[in-house]
Amino acid sequence: MLEAAASEWTLAGPATAPVYDPLDEQSARALVTFHLRELGLGELNVIRVGEDGLRYIRDVRPRGLGVCRAYVLTEAAWPEGAELCVTVDWSPDAPYVRDFRKGSLPPGAEGYWQERIDATVRALETVGFVAEPNRFSSPFHHPTAELLVYRMPDGVLPRRLPPDGAWVLTEPVPPNYRSGYWTWADRSPEDVVKDALRGSEWEECLRHEDTPLGRVGVRGITQAVWPPEADRCAWVTWWPAPDFAPGSESGLPSTGAVEHWGECLARLRATLTSAGLMVRPRARPRRPQDETADFLVYRVAS
Repeated sequence: MLEAAASEWTLAGPATAPVYDPLDEQSARALVTFHLRELGLGELNVIRVGEDGLRYIRDVRPRGLGVCRAYVLTEAAWPEGAELCVTVDWSPDAPYVRDFRKGSLPPGAEGYWQERIDATVRALETVGFVAEPNRFSSPFHHPTAELLVYRMPDGVLPRRLPPDGAWVLTEPVPPNYRSGYWTWADRSPEDVVKDALRGSEWEECLRHEDTPLGRVGVRGITQAVWPPEADRCAWVTWWPAPDFAPGSESGLPSTGAVEHWGECLARLRATLTSAGLMVRPRARPRRPQDETADFLVYRVAS
């Protein structure tokens, strides 16, 4: 039996830009990931077949530039008018990561962060994206920097961006941006929202799927997309009751689904707002194919 000859490492992934499909939330991430790779800012996935006939895959990071990775973002958090949007995490090279044991920055870290974030913004602009770094990302408090990366329709201007040089702050950084956790007494964003639902008709929906009101999930979301007036913000997803979930080949809602969606979402919003929370849904109208409704739910800082 002949052994398979070992092949050379070759690029894995699409050779041309993927087509963006608004109905597929992963397609925006795939498109931005492709461009990050082509710009030399993202990881290269390379693949080869070994002598044993098995396929081997490894990631190759850019040298000296840090590395960018794209992630899906709920449409409720997109900038107004955007036709696609993701978050991108930029990770610095190891020599420029803060030593959290000593509480100190390596020499040159601040300048390196500023230089590389500005360069990443300019590079993404050359392929048609708007890139907004989270101005509270700081080498003093965070292992990575966050960017909101989105695309506007032709002829539509993005929202006004901060002036050049305003991306990376050193001090002061608001307390809520200094760590990714909250103590029990502080109550995390997810706890603030769940507290508003507990004791109401929605409490069972946090734990079970087959309730008459459907199911509710509450997750944390990057502070890069928090409304500026918020001191807590969470991502809330509502799933309809199983009888009213989409599933037909036609993509049309089942009988009574429109009424179910309208009534349940109105009641959910009323429960949250009566607890003093703000609710921000996505701007685009819901479609019959949608499986869920998503919201940003936040508490305004006093």
